[in-house]
Amino acid sequence: MKLLQVLLLALLIPSLIFAQEVTVKEGNVKMGKTKIWCYQATYNYDKAITIETIEADLGRANLKRTKKKKGFCIYRGVSWAEMSNNKADYIYKTKTKKGKTTVYLSASKGYDNFVTTKTEPEFAGKIIAYLNKLNGEIANTLAIRAKEQELKSIEKKNEEINKQLAESKKQEAEKAKELQNLKRVQTAPAPVK
Repeated sequence: MKLLQVLLLALLIPSLIFAQEVTVKEGNVKMGKTKIWCYQATYNYDKAITIETIEADLGRANLKRTKKKKGFCIYRGVSWAEMSNNKADYIYKTKTKKGKTTVYLSASKGYDNFVTTKTEPEFAGKIIAYLNKLNGEIANTLAIRAKEQELKSIEKKNEEINKQLAESKKQEAEKAKELQNLKRVQTAPAPVK
């Protein structure tokens, strides 16, 4: 139990250190020829880890992507309990520049009925809170990856040590056999002439 607590603490410390609140902006983003209202936040993380974390969140919420269009991942008519009890359309896109990834997240309650802080302040607040929380989740995902890599490295070293141990035991058995043969030769009666 104590080991589990120490492990959890080791995983959470990096996320607390590296996770800082991000600035979430509200504005438009172009999706093809159409502008859609969205919330954007920029993270100091790679695009791949950011997408992995978002997709993991959406997977845990049992949301199924309906389509991908021009870099936008679209989830139509789904219930995301963290955001709202009602069904909505969620659209997100990521864009990377100079090692930083910007996430554009939009929610719509129907055709072009996008959630804004003016029309749906509670819903918008949950979107903003999610984008802030995402920063810590990405840091956590990176910390988990680092620990998994560390564990793989330790496992590989253990395999090498086990191979060396097996080889040493094999050599020890061979040396013991040689020693037994020498003792037999030494204690064997001399041939009679």
